[in-house]
Amino acid sequence: MHPFNEHHPELKGFSKYFHDEIFPLLAAQDGVRREALGKVKLYGAVIAALAICIAIFAYLKTREPNLSVFTLIGGGAGIGALYSWLMKSIRGETKDKIVGSICRYVGWTFLAEVTDKPDLNKLETYGLIPKGFREKAKGSPVSVSLGNVNLGGGKRASFEDQMSGEAHGAQFTSVETHLERKNDDNWQTVFRGQVMKLTFPRKFLGTTVVLRDKGRFQRKTLGNMKRVGLVDPVFEKIFEAYSTDQVESRYLLDPVFMQKLVDLERSVDGKNIRFGFIEGQLLIVVETPNRFEAGSMLKPLTAPERTQKILDEVGAVYDIVDGVMKPQGRS
Repeated sequence: MHPFNEHHPELKGFSKYFHDEIFPLLAAQDGVRREALGKVKLYGAVIAALAICIAIFAYLKTREPNLSVFTLIGGGAGIGALYSWLMKSIRGETKDKIVGSICRYVGWTFLAEVTDKPDLNKLETYGLIPKGFREKAKGSPVSVSLGNVNLGGGKRASFEDQMSGEAHGAQFTSVETHLERKNDDNWQTVFRGQVMKLTFPRKFLGTTVVLRDKGRFQRKTLGNMKRVGLVDPVFEKIFEAYSTDQVESRYLLDPVFMQKLVDLERSVDGKNIRFGFIEGQLLIVVETPNRFEAGSMLKPLTAPERTQKILDEVGAVYDIVDGVMKPQGRS
């Protein structure tokens, strides 16, 4: 039995759970993977042979080497497309088996398709995401399909990998969010990362938002919120805070809490974390790479490092909930 790094109390005993529950599912799925990989090799060889023959024929006919090179590149692209097509469903099912099983083990729910989409309007209003990504922009049609939102005006948003559950008295939801803007004919990523929502048992008296420090470009106000000075000069250089309730904001933004947020940014391999206590919720936005992916389909699905990687990523989400809630005792 492989001993996984069970780096949270909630993950203790996971190694046995993997061996008893997850390993058999992955072993069965691995047979499907090997079969699909065999098809890639067979059909890929045919595509490669055809591409080589066409390239040779084209060169003999035209004496244009560029045409032959283009043909070979097209053949390679065809093999890559074949691999992606045959492995797409296997990759998705593997991801669901691993991530879904880990979440069930800790009492959470995982959905590849999002049902509780982040409120982009609220996030933009408080400066937590880039401007221009409101869902009800004037004169811009809005359409939603399979987790994708066309915001109009050359902007779009997509959502995947929803995780939700309860920890220390707070309900939470974490959704991977991707915001893009069209530049000429290409879509350019403006934001990719985790958007978390924690609903507290009690309401806040005011609204408090903490953004990244912009140096001399800092604003004195943000909407109806006034600037708040942070107690620790280290965090004052990293963040700029705004609130409608100066007294409550100083209680919420104590140095221990602020350090936890900085630590959380590192734990998810992220950057530019910002957050807000808004309408009884703590909204956290942190830029991260694409996460919770099944990894290479060229390796056995039962390889322990594949599950360990996702286990670490799920653990990092728990770092956020645990780090924010438990030390402050706000349950």
